Amino acid sequence: MPSIRLLHLTFAGSGRQKAQVVFGERLTVIYGASDTGKSFVTEAIDYMLGARKLDLIPEAEGYSQILLGLALPDGSVITLMRGPQASRIYVFEEDVRDLVYRAPDLDLGVSPRGSKNISRYLLEKLGLEGTLIATNDTGGTKLVGFRDLLHLCLVSETRMVSKVPPVLRATGTSGQTAHKSVLKLLLTGQGEPVTDARPNAAQRRLQKGKIGLLDELILDLQRQLDPQGGNESELAAQLHRLLAHQDTVADSLREITVRHTAAAARRADIAITLSQYDQRLAEIDDLLGRFGLLRSQYESDLARLAMVSEAGNLLGYFSTGACVFCGAAPEHQTAEHDQETTALQAAVTAENDKTRQLLSDLRLTIDDLQVQREEIAGRREHSSALAEQADLEMSRITEELRPVEHLAAKAMAARSRLEKELGLHQRIQELQEVRDQLVADGAVPGGRPTGSIPAGTVAAFDRAIERAVQAWHVQLHSVSYDQYTAELFVGDRGRTGHGKGMRAVLHAAFAVGLADYCLSREQTHPGFIILDSPLVTYRQPVATRRTDDANLPDSVSDYFYRDLFHRFAGQAIVVENTDPPIDITQEAQVYMFTREPDDHRFGFFPVGAAGGQGDVVGK
Repeated sequence: MPSIRLLHLTFAGSGRQKAQVVFGERLTVIYGASDTGKSFVTEAIDYMLGARKLDLIPEAEGYSQILLGLALPDGSVITLMRGPQASRIYVFEEDVRDLVYRAPDLDLGVSPRGSKNISRYLLEKLGLEGTLIATNDTGGTKLVGFRDLLHLCLVSETRMVSKVPPVLRATGTSGQTAHKSVLKLLLTGQGEPVTDARPNAAQRRLQKGKIGLLDELILDLQRQLDPQGGNESELAAQLHRLLAHQDTVADSLREITVRHTAAAARRADIAITLSQYDQRLAEIDDLLGRFGLLRSQYESDLARLAMVSEAGNLLGYFSTGACVFCGAAPEHQTAEHDQETTALQAAVTAENDKTRQLLSDLRLTIDDLQVQREEIAGRREHSSALAEQADLEMSRITEELRPVEHLAAKAMAARSRLEKELGLHQRIQELQEVRDQLVADGAVPGGRPTGSIPAGTVAAFDRAIERAVQAWHVQLHSVSYDQYTAELFVGDRGRTGHGKGMRAVLHAAFAVGLADYCLSREQTHPGFIILDSPLVTYRQPVATRRTDDANLPDSVSDYFYRDLFHRFAGQAIVVENTDPPIDITQEAQVYMFTREPDDHRFGFFPVGAAGGQGDVVGK
């Protein structure tokens, strides 16, 4: 059957650890904590399949290539590569899962106009190239686009619970006929017939005015082109070479910056060491100054004691004979006279001995401090020499860094110029494609009303949706699709009359039933469904817990996952907050995002360059 299978989604960037999710052949479940990039996976797939823009999250900074691997209906494998803000998609005819620098095998636009775009490419692989869908009820037609099919099988979290019917994209009347016609194409396998009508006079005047305006816009853009810039293919080749050169310069810049940072860190460590040495030297100098004053005091005290001793000897304080205090002859002196002179001499001698001992200890301390000072001064001199070497090394690295920074600046300027030129070329091409389409297409006048889907086909489609909700054990009486209002009905009650939880389940059942219907009959379908938050109200079984809708029992989650894995014929990718059942985690391709660096997987993007991608739960 003609269908496509998703292989992997990979974000790659120079110097960045790649972020990747590999999709299982049958069922892939991505669940876990909020704000971990689960819905971003859905948005990135949509972007890679032709959405005009992708709202990047901060964790995506630094990633320059987004890669989406696809297995085509003919069995071949390709990889789509697109930049985060690019308007071109490059096709590589191989499975690429890392940064790629070689020229692509095919260069496609995103705009649906023109022949070389991603929509025409994928439709050709599905066998729908040139298929028409209705644009109004009076016979107007246009070529079907791949995005017309994609919105029926890729359902975002917002659309899942929206009151807009699953077939439509908005509540307004514009485009409703085309959306219904796409469903008719998938259910019947037949597009609208080719009409040979030509525009009337009023339509021709309107087209002529549009063509004139487009000519002016194209001419204005052409004036902005650099005459020496070359054509679009040459500019694209220059940009690819420049990107490779820019990566080389960035690697050199990174290596020099790392060395400069290491040298600066060493210089900072040396500065801290020098500061510590200076502080210790200041402390030692302060102590030496204080101890010098103390030594002078001790020496002064010893001099005074010597003078006292000498004066005592001269005055006879310390000799026998007549008492120097009272003049008594030795024979008249009592014991107290001898004790007074002896005590004075002993006191002077003791004080002298004590002071000398203190002075001796002080000199030893001073000598020890002098040795310490000389040692620390030597170390400081060595560290000062190391600091000079570090300063010289930083100066050399800075000189080495300047030309590399200059090269990086030149490369960035050249890249900006090339991207601007390519943007102008692409805008001119898009406008030219619109002009060519206006010239080639004819406005279709009224005449033939658009055909409806046969009643038997609608009934079979209803049964496919009912099989899904019954397999999930959702207790509903009957589900039917009204092709005139594009609404799903549960009995007589429309989907919009239910709560968010039931609207989400019914939208998921619509997408699953449509894929089942087409794949079981080997009719064209993209072959995959991507459902973001289909079980938004699901809770673990607790007797007192209820959902926002009494018809949605807590066991729906388990039956839902098992049905998609065991019965569903296509490829299913489910993004949810709640845990799948244990048997599914062991059999299907399951990723749990936790926001915890050491538990399973942090999120779609790694924690950091050194952080791990995390393990896949299950297969």
